[in-house]
Amino acid sequence: MKKILIRITKILLMVIVALVLVAAIVLGYFTIVEYKPKDVEPLTINNNVETKVALNQEISILTFNIGYAGLGKDEDFVLDGGTKSRPDSKEVVEHYLDGIKSLLTEHPSDIYLLQEVDLNSRRSYFINEANEIQELLGDVYNSTFAYNYKAKFVPFPVSFTNFLGKVESGIMTLTKYQVKSSHRYQLPGAFAWPVRTVNLKRAMMVNVLPIKNSNKELIVVNLHLSAYDGDGSLRAQEMQMLKEFLNEQASKGNYVIVGGDFNQTFPEAKGVFPAKPGYYVAYPIDDDFLPSGYTFGIDITRPSCRLLNEPYNKTSPNTQYYIIDGFIVSNNIRINKVETIDHDFQYSDHNPVSLSIQLLSE
Repeated sequence: MKKILIRITKILLMVIVALVLVAAIVLGYFTIVEYKPKDVEPLTINNNVETKVALNQEISILTFNIGYAGLGKDEDFVLDGGTKSRPDSKEVVEHYLDGIKSLLTEHPSDIYLLQEVDLNSRRSYFINEANEIQELLGDVYNSTFAYNYKAKFVPFPVSFTNFLGKVESGIMTLTKYQVKSSHRYQLPGAFAWPVRTVNLKRAMMVNVLPIKNSNKELIVVNLHLSAYDGDGSLRAQEMQMLKEFLNEQASKGNYVIVGGDFNQTFPEAKGVFPAKPGYYVAYPIDDDFLPSGYTFGIDITRPSCRLLNEPYNKTSPNTQYYIIDGFIVSNNIRINKVETIDHDFQYSDHNPVSLSIQLLSE
């Protein structure tokens, strides 16, 4: 009996050592291949156009989190209380992407700020969505792209068969106006190791547009801030960096537009769509966040986002809405109109938000 126990103990130890070794190899691999962007990186400006933005002209801007064409009306998502990590087929993604493209063409804009645009991801069946959008809008637009998520393999969130896998995704800006420079700014804060190795590396994209007959510049910022940040520490760091950036641009007298998915409730939108008990609560932006010389540009009459706890059903008592997409605009810019375009969440879990502005004469 003693010999049998010794033998069983040795086998168990060998199994434990093997499991530890496998875990070490896997974690080592994820650590080695982890995406490690620099604090500031220049971005390629594709098809840069010659037309410069001008003072007093009306400029239309549209921000839209397209949800990688994988979060349309029939989808839920495990981190929101659903069960899925991706759509059921490539055809489903193609259907959502066609709808997203139709929204872009039905609401023509001089500047598009897009979030969650996939390049080569398992969750969107490896469709290069950035290329399709650039081809759709044509040569009258230039484009820039910055990674927000880049991982060789994401093993979670569901199971061995229901996982994200490879992810290459980010934020994309397209404009009809000449871009002087474009840079990716890494946002501060990170999840703890080893989760960090396969998680998002959020950034803001800063495009500098020269203004005709002006020594000032139009600064266009595209961003997608953190979600699923339990204690709010990541968001706090991101917002502090954004605030410092806004103050810096104000000191230069530049024209500034920040647009995107803030993943936070704007001060004016608090209480418009209160969270149901037990549901995700969007972190509120502090009432005194905005530096002097800036205003929010949002529409509080319609939701800009829905919770992915279940497929979309506007009559369901479980449907939860948010207002987390919009703009920050410097006071040397006149806001003519802000409108959330309600497409009934057919193609994304977000609605596009359209902004019409004019750069005021100095």
